[in-house]
Amino acid sequence: MTVRHAVVAGQFYPQQPEMLEKDVRSYMDASGVVASPSQVAALVVPHAGYVYSGPTAGFAYARVRGAEPKRVVLLGRSHRYAFRGASIWPSGGYESPLGILPVDVNMAAILAQEFGSGAPEEAHETEHTLEVQAPFVQVAIGTVPIVPVLFGDEAGEWHVEFGRMLALFLEPGDLVIASTDLSHYLTEPQAESIDNESTGTILDRDPAQLARRLATGACSMCGGAAVVAAMAYANARCAVDWHLLDYRTSAHASGDTGHVVGYSAISMEYDEEGSEQ
Repeated sequence: MTVRHAVVAGQFYPQQPEMLEKDVRSYMDASGVVASPSQVAALVVPHAGYVYSGPTAGFAYARVRGAEPKRVVLLGRSHRYAFRGASIWPSGGYESPLGILPVDVNMAAILAQEFGSGAPEEAHETEHTLEVQAPFVQVAIGTVPIVPVLFGDEAGEWHVEFGRMLALFLEPGDLVIASTDLSHYLTEPQAESIDNESTGTILDRDPAQLARRLATGACSMCGGAAVVAAMAYANARCAVDWHLLDYRTSAHASGDTGHVVGYSAISMEYDEEGSEQ
């Protein structure tokens, strides 16, 4: 079994399992969000250190607490490697201090054959984007099979098509999670302005528009490719009810309003009857 070992435990989140689980539960509990896991097709969640983005992530994961998907697909953008296509961790699992989330080997192989294009698996080894989601998945959902996917280039039509195709491969009830932070190192007023544009564009439910606005700088997020793919997936699944669950900046934790990072939690949901296509 090929396990992708945790590399940011003790830095981005607590290394002690008891403390880590307590923190994750406290973030979800503090959100006040009512769980409705059968309605959620996809989530957008942040990936910074928990002291900064954990409370925002708690809003998203509280919405899917108790979900029973056959698999969870984790989408992120590599911060260190540039490549075309998608790098998919093929087997084994993703480790956190709470244990190992097993990889859905069959689905990983299908997606790698369809989208991999020889993208490097080593992109995962030091990348925090997906690792920081593992404890939240483990506490909110449990030990569920995952498919870890990293993109290596800017958001575009390829990622829209990835999301559309992903909807053909996955089953109703599966969950897609896109990992991204928003603007980086602006003043808080500047961040709030551009982040409002970014979250508003997501809620417009047009992934191609988001890709265009990211290219022009009208929107800003490091995981734009992942968000575009998740949006296209949710649209293909006919998830029509999208919500901004939380937005804040790092200033909420640090008090520094001069150089902030923005975080959002967004759910892409089916209608009130929870119908899945």
